[in-house]
Amino acid sequence: MKKTLLASSALVGASLLAAPAMAGTVGSKDAMNVSVSGQLWFAIQLVDADIENVGQSKGYGFKVNESEVHVKASNKADNGIKYGVAIEINTGAADAGGADEAYAFIDSDVWGRLELGDNDDVTNRMMLGSWKAHKGLGGPFGGLGMIASGWEGGIPLQGRADWQVATSSDSTKASYFSPRFSGFQVGASLTPDSGVNSAGLVDSNADGDFNNMIGLAANYIGKFNDVGVGLSVGYETAEDMNPAVGGLDNNDLEILGVGGTISMAGFTFGAHMRDYGDSGFSAAQVAAGASAGDQWSVGLGYQAGPWGVSTWYLEGDLNNGGALVQETVERLGFGAGYTVAPGWLLRADLEFLTQKNRAGVATADNDGTAFLLTNMFMF
Repeated sequence: MKKTLLASSALVGASLLAAPAMAGTVGSKDAMNVSVSGQLWFAIQLVDADIENVGQSKGYGFKVNESEVHVKASNKADNGIKYGVAIEINTGAADAGGADEAYAFIDSDVWGRLELGDNDDVTNRMMLGSWKAHKGLGGPFGGLGMIASGWEGGIPLQGRADWQVATSSDSTKASYFSPRFSGFQVGASLTPDSGVNSAGLVDSNADGDFNNMIGLAANYIGKFNDVGVGLSVGYETAEDMNPAVGGLDNNDLEILGVGGTISMAGFTFGAHMRDYGDSGFSAAQVAAGASAGDQWSVGLGYQAGPWGVSTWYLEGDLNNGGALVQETVERLGFGAGYTVAPGWLLRADLEFLTQKNRAGVATADNDGTAFLLTNMFMF
């Protein structure tokens, strides 16, 4: 299974919705107008767990959980079609200046939007759920502010609501988003190989990645009087390329998720449910009782001017089959956010993690508590 990544660009976009537009714009001869923006996040993290992860024995630490420059260029053709490119450049010391996302887009009010390049799947970007109510940083979604990712023994799919880090992430793909009609929108993504992005154009067909990945999503966003309603459904499937036998051995990836939000008078409630089917297990393992399990979470948040507070809960399970028992992960969190000044946000997360029967071993449990305070600077 593809290695879990800490970053999630969808989360980045969601957390910056309240930020002011600070980007500078310049011309690019007769081709496109270019805008430049960016961000740097500095966080203080406190962690206490029964089973310590490597490098966390200190119990505290500083980290720059995000440092990027965003370059966007766009123009509009005489026929009304908008087109352009978007590139996110990592600038942290360990990032080596590589691009996080790099894609081109063609946008029409009539037939929709087409994106080509390295970007998140439609199932990542169109799904709604508990994380939409969170006022901290990562919360149940995960991403750059996910504290639990630093705790040993996480379950790749069930540990966070954003499953994309374990599947296609920012691999090279083509994505289509329809126009929104009466609140409804549909989308589809095709990722030929989850191991391919701009950093490497050639990849083996038998290295544990996913091939022929298809993501499908639909959502509805509307308002009835003073009540906002959102509903979504997403499905992702792909061929699991197992390196142990040099071909298809594991069951195909199949993930189905539904979620929604309700908002009124400053309050937002969100929830989601997800079924991972038999993803990642062989036929023999499934016959022995294995399954990739399911996941659900709920969240409630309140926003009043520059202040916001929230609470959420997530639970996921995994059945390894045979003599191994079911393992579960439970995450309970509280969040707060405050807009200090234009371009400067504070996000706080307090999280409690419980892992039961880690790796399918009875009584192999781990409990942990963590706190994350992040200064988010945007320009």
